[in-house]
Amino acid sequence: MKHLLFATLVGWSSFAAYAAEDILIGQTADFSSVAATQMRDFNAGALAYLERVNAAGGIRGRPVKLVSLDDAFSAEKASGNARTLIKDRKVVALFGTRGTDPTEAVIKVAQENDVPLIAPITGADSVRASGVVFPVRASYRSEVDEMLKHMSISPVKLAVLVQHDKFGDPLYQYIVERTKKTYPNINLVGKVSFERKSADLKPQAQQILNLDAQTVIALCNPSSCESFSREMFSLARASGHSRPTIYQTSITDIYAQFAKLGPDVVGGNPYSQILPDPNRIHLPITKEFMATASRKPGLVVNYRTLEGYVSAKVLVRALEQAPTISARGIHSALEGMERQDLGGIVVRYSKGDHQGSNFVDLVTLDKRGRLIH
Repeated sequence: MKHLLFATLVGWSSFAAYAAEDILIGQTADFSSVAATQMRDFNAGALAYLERVNAAGGIRGRPVKLVSLDDAFSAEKASGNARTLIKDRKVVALFGTRGTDPTEAVIKVAQENDVPLIAPITGADSVRASGVVFPVRASYRSEVDEMLKHMSISPVKLAVLVQHDKFGDPLYQYIVERTKKTYPNINLVGKVSFERKSADLKPQAQQILNLDAQTVIALCNPSSCESFSREMFSLARASGHSRPTIYQTSITDIYAQFAKLGPDVVGGNPYSQILPDPNRIHLPITKEFMATASRKPGLVVNYRTLEGYVSAKVLVRALEQAPTISARGIHSALEGMERQDLGGIVVRYSKGDHQGSNFVDLVTLDKRGRLIH
């Protein structure tokens, strides 16, 4: 499949004559796999914020343009796209990659060229190990810690469903360490693994039922988590066994899973989120986001669009504070930010510490699909 070039905000050809004035931000991300809807939502939120900025005059009179290439969740394509964006498109920063493997591939290119990567959509440890990466979302470890804290109120037996890759395996080891050192009430009774591309997780669901676990942390991609949740519900109902409570990370789209599986399967299971509820205007950032969404009828209001919006806001803060609109200037601005309040969500960056946000919330849906905290 040919790379798709997404001209964002306005058509590329319409403004070719003014390209020298544009601040070009590069993006390689997954716009064509089974999970591409999440990426399109992220970009819709990011573009909504950039449109506001450009309508107000841009950055020092220059519009910000996001040049996006499709990598279809392929690390090899992501690497090639990143080189194209840096060498040919002359972008001053990279933005909004998706997934651990593609992001790690992009990080290598970014490091070779000293170009900052802002707001990758992954909470993997490798992201925070690089000096050129500035994550916005909380880490997967922060999400797992919130789950463990929540379930440890009383003694509980925990099993872990582990996707056998760079996402699942390190997080499982982290769970082992945390339950030993910090959560004596949690009895880790077993680990059940699967390969990332597995479509049928019925055997894994049966293994976890056999462990008699009361809770499960499901470290899986959206498709696998959907299959596991469905099979767990069916097996428990058929056998009369109590269904364990299933915790899932922010990788899973809670609303999409609810639409496919229904309230009986999804209801009551906790899902971690790395941003506040986008439909509640109790924080300045969500109030601002909802006001923007009200002026854009086509903008879907969900966690992913809010993440794109917040991520673009961090990007713009860096551009505003950069001594020069260049890769080096943006990197310098980000490391000098220290603490940035985006309207109730705080990100932190400094030399040697590119933490981003620590915000994690646990939510579920009721029978009518309404969010419960």
